[in-house]
Amino acid sequence: MAIAAMVVGIVGACNPIGILGLIFGTIARRQIRETGEQGDGFAVTGIVLGWIGVASVVFWILYVLLFFSIWIPFVDEISDPSNWPSSGPSDFPSDWPSDFPT
Repeated sequence: MAIAAMVVGIVGACNPIGILGLIFGTIARRQIRETGEQGDGFAVTGIVLGWIGVASVVFWILYVLLFFSIWIPFVDEISDPSNWPSSGPSDFPSDWPSDFPT
């Protein structure tokens, strides 16, 4: 179980499978304490990598939410033609030169 925790922890270090490394590592540590077998280092590695996987998933979820919360208002502004500036020369300031190429 400890080796499974470590392998799943390595594979799932940056994806949602990492939670399985955390679960397997916790179960393996309990079994190792009860039976006195070896493999505590593998179990701890699975637990640590499992927490790293959980943290990375939380980070990516927050990143995606932040990305969309910033960009959706910009897309709404661009998609509404009433917010676009007109292309007519009347929009130019009065102090612009009159021979400005249009």
